[in-house]
Amino acid sequence: KDLYDDGRLFLDFSEQSATLNGKPITLSSMEYKMLYLFCKNPRQVLTRQRLLERLWDVDEKFVDEHTLTTSISRIRGKIEAEGDPYIKTIYGIGYQWTGGERK
Repeated sequence: KDLYDDGRLFLDFSEQSATLNGKPITLSSMEYKMLYLFCKNPRQVLTRQRLLERLWDVDEKFVDEHTLTTSISRIRGKIEAEGDPYIKTIYGIGYQWTGGERK
């Protein structure tokens, strides 16, 4: 099964279900796809271009970088509600999954 669980954030990619500190959170199918890509590439910087190609271009849906920025912002609003950062912005390059490490 494709799962991510760090004790706070739980993601079940095959069932498309998620909880944060035991409370259910609602994610769109695109948000699951994006989180799956991040979870499978921890600590690796994913360029904006690679994310756009892997998430949208494969379906012949070409979107601009604003759509990516908005999607990342929405995900952060849902999974970083407790203040632990999961997605780090690498300015001018892309994003990196940090796995909710506490500062």
